[in-house]
Amino acid sequence: MLRVVFTVALAVAVLAMVAPAVEHAGVQRSDTAVGATVERLDGAARELAASNPALPPGSDPARRTLAVEFPDGGFASAPVRNFTVGPPSDGRANGDPTALGSDATRFTWRVAGGTRHTRTVDGIRIRPESVATTRVAGGGTVHLVLELVSVDGERVVRVSRRNG
Repeated sequence: MLRVVFTVALAVAVLAMVAPAVEHAGVQRSDTAVGATVERLDGAARELAASNPALPPGSDPARRTLAVEFPDGGFASAPVRNFTVGPPSDGRANGDPTALGSDATRFTWRVAGGTRHTRTVDGIRIRPESVATTRVAGGGTVHLVLELVSVDGERVVRVSRRNG
């Protein structure tokens, strides 16, 4: 009987020491996965912009649909709490997050248990169709539609979510 009590106590002690490490690894793994999604989205937008002309919105512009997988939790993984795409903070006009701003794009994200990350990429203007269309929370597969349009003479990759 004493062996069983000792074994259970030892198992609980080991689990208590390992659990924070597993949680930390899950946060790091999810942050890395979202960072890879940012790189994939940036690359797809640049490829679209480099190989097509920009047309006015509503005139059947070049389009690409991208299915991206955001972490949704589970063993050694933390779910996405927030992910957004838009202009750099100094590129906002009167607080409008869809304003053209500079020729750069800012991605922000945070996973559960982690810190907020911001990555700004230069040389490409990716803007959301509306603020709500690119805000992701909870993870899972998200289908993003990229369209290369000309807005006020500027080349813009407009991003929106496709349902389904």
